[in-house]
This record gives sequence, C-alpha cells and structure tokens, in this order.
Amino acid sequence: MKRSKKGWLLFVHLLIAIGFLAGLAFAISINRYPIEMLYLIGMLSIFTILVYGRDKLAALTGRWRTSENTLHLLSFIGGWPGALLGQALFNHKTSKQPFRQIFWICVISNLAFIAWTFTSNGEYFLYSQIWDIKQALSEVSVFVR
Repeated sequence: MKRSKKGWLLFVHLLIAIGFLAGLAFAISINRYPIEMLYLIGMLSIFTILVYGRDKLAALTGRWRTSENTLHLLSFIGGWPGALLGQALFNHKTSKQPFRQIFWICVISNLAFIAWTFTSNGEYFLYSQIWDIKQALSEVSVFVR
C-alpha cells in the first residue's frame, strides 16, 4: 500500500512539474516569455532535486543537513519543480506539515511572480533584468579572455 502511494505521489508531482515546464515552453514558443527563464528554472530545479537527494542521504546517515530555509529559498526562486520531484522521489519532507505549508506558499509566490511577468510592467522588468545580466556577463567575459 505504501509503495503504491509513493508511486502515485511521484506521478502527480511529475505531472505538475512537466505541466508547468510545458506551459513555459509554450509561452516561449509564441514569443511571450524569454527562453532564459526556462534555462534558469531548469537549472534551479536540477540543482534543487540534487540538494533534496543529498539532504535525504544526510538524514539517513546522520550527517550535516541542509536547512529548511535553504530548501524553501530554492523553491521560492524557481526551483520548486525540482523540489516537488525531490520530495516524491526521495520521500523527503512529505509528512512534515509546517514545511509543506511553507513550501506551497513558496510555489504560489513563484507562480504569482511569473504571472506578473506576463503583464506589461512585469515583462519590462523581466526583460530589463535579463538584459542587465547579459551585459554584466559580456563585460566579465572580456576580462576572462
């Protein structure tokens, strides 16, 4: 029974993460969203799932743990699809109710920010930030050469 519940949870979490990323990919394909955001969210998600796996291993072996604040920060800044998968894959932080509540607040906050970036003010903000980051990286690359 417990095994099938874990499989079902993983399936649902996978559907949510893939649905979100597919929605972003669609918005990018119709030129409504910058592709850099898909890269950023993808990288953050991969990093976050690795952090969840490492923290679960640390919990099992009695080693140094990642703070819950760090896990929440990673979710808040865009790594929540990876956190969702990490929770289901590693059965980690799935029963601790205060953690789950804060996690979903982080997810909703992140989704609200993304929704805001589809408005004219949000779109201007997002593209100007991406432009500034690209400019800064190009200046750094001049010094690296």
